[in-house]
Amino acid sequence: MCTLALYFHEFEDYPLVIAANRDEFFARPSEPPRILATKPVVLAGIDLLAGGTWLGVNEHGLVAGILNRRSETKRRQTAIRSRGLLCLDMLSAGDPEQARSLLDKADGLSYQPFNLLIANAEAAFVSYNQGEVISTCRLRKGLHVLSNTAIYDSRSQKVEYAHALFSSAGERFLGEQETNSRLSSMKRALADHTLRSELSDAKDAICVHTEAYGTVSSSLIFYNRLEKCFYAYYAPGPPCREDYGEPLSLKVQ
Repeated sequence: MCTLALYFHEFEDYPLVIAANRDEFFARPSEPPRILATKPVVLAGIDLLAGGTWLGVNEHGLVAGILNRRSETKRRQTAIRSRGLLCLDMLSAGDPEQARSLLDKADGLSYQPFNLLIANAEAAFVSYNQGEVISTCRLRKGLHVLSNTAIYDSRSQKVEYAHALFSSAGERFLGEQETNSRLSSMKRALADHTLRSELSDAKDAICVHTEAYGTVSSSLIFYNRLEKCFYAYYAPGPPCREDYGEPLSLKVQ
């Protein structure tokens, strides 16, 4: 993924809301979210090239999402493990603290640069690698935006613009009662093509379109506190062109 917005305890009945676009090379094959594991039950999309995932949830109420961070630093190409497999590792955990314990055993040099979200209804963290070190920070209540342009909490034009965009989407979400209207408020933000200047890279938009690379899918995940259930919506293409289908649901045990 290349843009992910997390609303953490922003909405009373939905302590976790995630809106995300996955940007990838069009030639890289993948499949929509489905049950990938049963102990615990994991609902996630699958990258058919390396076998990992970019975003998923599990039956313990955990959500994990990973973004491929751009970096000017060249990494060795041998013994590099897929970042999507790291995301899938996190979804084997029972809660964010257990996921952090798994992450403590990981070598940052084994992965290309990433930003990694780990959250449930009680706690949320973002981890990122710099050299061999993987750093983790706890997130407070509020809106948090991750992108592929910088490590979490670093400034970039894309992050600042996206934060304002998703803040407005959150205000519309609060004002709506119908699910379809709430979906529309998030879709409007995820389908945004605005570039901040004439010199901006096309990949700096929220919804990306280039010849070989772009937004290949879009996801919305709502965790309903009263029902103790995840609802995962998926669009099999850029949200400016594709609608979100009927949600897949996963009860939290």
